[in-house]
Amino acid sequence: MAEVRRPWYPPSLDAVAARARVSKATASRVLSPPRQGGTPAAAAEVARAVEQLGYHRGGGERPRLLVLATDITRTGYWLTLSGVLSACQDLDTDLSVQVLTGAASRWRDSVLGPQQSRIDGVVVLEFDSPSAQVLSRMPEDLPVAVAGGYPSADAGHLPRAWIDDRAGAVLAVEYLLSLGHERIAYLGVPSAGHPDPRLAGWRAIMTGAGRETPPPLGTGWGPETGMRAAQAAARSGVSAVLCGNDDLAIGLVTGLRAVGLEVPGDVSVVGMDDHPHAVATSPALTTVRLDFARVGEMATRLALGVQKVPGPQGIEVPVDLVVRASTAPPPADRSADGVPAAR
Repeated sequence: MAEVRRPWYPPSLDAVAARARVSKATASRVLSPPRQGGTPAAAAEVARAVEQLGYHRGGGERPRLLVLATDITRTGYWLTLSGVLSACQDLDTDLSVQVLTGAASRWRDSVLGPQQSRIDGVVVLEFDSPSAQVLSRMPEDLPVAVAGGYPSADAGHLPRAWIDDRAGAVLAVEYLLSLGHERIAYLGVPSAGHPDPRLAGWRAIMTGAGRETPPPLGTGWGPETGMRAAQAAARSGVSAVLCGNDDLAIGLVTGLRAVGLEVPGDVSVVGMDDHPHAVATSPALTTVRLDFARVGEMATRLALGVQKVPGPQGIEVPVDLVVRASTAPPPADRSADGVPAAR
């Protein structure tokens, strides 16, 4: 029989059970004193799997998941991490989080170094360029799954749970057009290692509908960017703005009020994320729900091998438009150039 190549990371009890083609409970009973669990055939298969994999049962047989992220403070990041935590609790799995900073050698040591006694799976949060670079350097024999980003050739061999942000933007712009808005602006988030899919969705629908695509009002992550963009929105005379996240949208609403415009009386505002605060803003924010928690849950299950990859695109978590009070049909008292009439 050919020698079985052992992975660099110590194998888990799940791996033993899978190799022996028995349940995890059966493998555990077989390996637990006085080793009387399971049938003789099952015990023999478990013993063979233990020998092939080099499994050693110590005091910490719970699987261990490592999460790699460049940030855990922004909405998408911490919501995804909350989903990872939820899945780890359901799967009785220990969780470690490594925030990536500095040179690649630093995070590589955190994954491959001797201080990591056992890793059964790794989830990388791919929401920015640095995390995309991390994925391109991961060892091929490491059980890695990606949370976020987009399926691509660079990381096409890795299982992924992701959200189609472009589809979310399309949903939002189609809704605004259905309300009668003609001039719809976009306020975006920074690039995440690939062209902004939300910008692409906004532009595609506007162009397809024969509408002008005014220059984006800016890019950023936080409400301060939205507040600064309010003056540009007022000068441009747009009647609606799609924002790349809810923090931008909340800041924009505040900024529009500061320059004398009402939401949605003068300008409708749509966010993306469905931040927990979106329902409590004034007015409550219309937004595209991006289920980051679900992404984290699915990526965890993929990394630990308890969820099969359905296809080359991985698991796509659907988007949903949540209509609240920050959107309405455009005001009737606009001049031909789109500027609100004096009150």
